[in-house]
Amino acid sequence: MIPLSLHYVVVAVAVAIGLIAEPVGALADQECSVPERFYTFEPPLEKTPKALAGGRRVVIVALGGASSAGRAAGGLERAWPARLGSVLSERFPSARTKVVNLAVARQTAREATERLEREVLALKPTLVIWETGTMEAVRGIDVDEFRGTVQAGIDKIRAAGAEVVLMNMQFSRATDAVIHFEPYLIALRELADTNDVPLFRRYGIMRHWAESGSLDLRAEDQDKRRQVAARLYDCIGQALADFVTRGDAAVKPTPGSETER
Repeated sequence: MIPLSLHYVVVAVAVAIGLIAEPVGALADQECSVPERFYTFEPPLEKTPKALAGGRRVVIVALGGASSAGRAAGGLERAWPARLGSVLSERFPSARTKVVNLAVARQTAREATERLEREVLALKPTLVIWETGTMEAVRGIDVDEFRGTVQAGIDKIRAAGAEVVLMNMQFSRATDAVIHFEPYLIALRELADTNDVPLFRRYGIMRHWAESGSLDLRAEDQDKRRQVAARLYDCIGQALADFVTRGDAAVKPTPGSETER
């Protein structure tokens, strides 16, 4: 568990940034690209790409916290689920695509799992994209408890006939300094591998953008931060559209080959 005094510091930092990355600079269109290494070893979805290509009804439900709710950018219409929906509609105009954003700020995996039956599965989703792990890291929740909760959620979603994509946390130098994400990143990787479901490695992707210079972490103006957060969510939405529509079979990694989260 996180010591009480540090817990308050962690919560203060996380709330101050809306549980997203620290202020970021402009991302040019070409700089939203994601290296293939972040996708290569993830198993591709089957039902969702076929339904989109076949012009069928596709319902995608997004579960997550503040970053999935688009809080830092000003609201749901600028969040990554909205951008994902727009990109998929443009690419597959004959498909009846609907992306439902059920993200709730500061939501834990347990709280999300409790909502599955009445709010998520009732929509008969084709795909559920589940962003999770941030609040568990912030609160220092037992990793095994987190793992068991997510596993129960995956089982429920699959039993209902929907596909699952797991999404890990956002990368931020500010939060990394006070929050220990690593155990939860590892747990999500293990859950994805055990269940043969794809993991959208948002943490690693954002870290790549930051370390490659695509993300300028020095912006301070609030309006600028909001604009850049919206741009960041747009990049995530585009990357997710690429991720969920991959059709080629992925090659499984050899043990120990995963080095980026």
